[in-house]
Amino acid sequence: MKKIFLRIVLLLILANVGFGDVIQILGSNYSIYKGNVYYGNEILEGANPKTAELIGFSLLKDDKNHVYIGNSSIGLWKLDKIENPETFEFLSDTINTDSFYGKDKYNVYYVNRIFLSCFGTYTWIGFKVEGINRDKVEVLNDWFIKDDKNIYFEGKILEGVDYNTFEVLPNGDGKDKNRSYEYLTKD
Repeated sequence: MKKIFLRIVLLLILANVGFGDVIQILGSNYSIYKGNVYYGNEILEGANPKTAELIGFSLLKDDKNHVYIGNSSIGLWKLDKIENPETFEFLSDTINTDSFYGKDKYNVYYVNRIFLSCFGTYTWIGFKVEGINRDKVEVLNDWFIKDDKNIYFEGKILEGVDYNTFEVLPNGDGKDKNRSYEYLTKD
């Protein structure tokens, strides 16, 4: 009698689970289940489960020009999308939770977290870094980046800087032979 009961229970469990409903874990927060991509237990609307892949430890990309950080798709100011998400990569080993630089096959991007309310609502806004030589780019810290001609702060050319003597200080500010760049607005 116990064997029959156990077989029935086992059959009911297997019938409920279904053999095709296997969850695929991507990092510590993302998963793919039943044709949907999840961040925690929240469905990421529009994310393609067939091409979704983790970038680093906290971003997800797919073939539909989406790059997600957490449950938010990174929107690009005046662009709406990263041009080539298949080739998108971080430009530094550590990603600040408020800003970072990345690049794809065509462009370099500066991405910044913008708070929308005092209740912790935020979004990610990014934009193309105009005029930068993407093949010669070097990240100096979370805010400063350079190529072979210019120094950039938060994705914009830092006017009047002496390129050859510019350096980033341990506190994150910059300086060159002419001045210190300590009162620039940071995130």
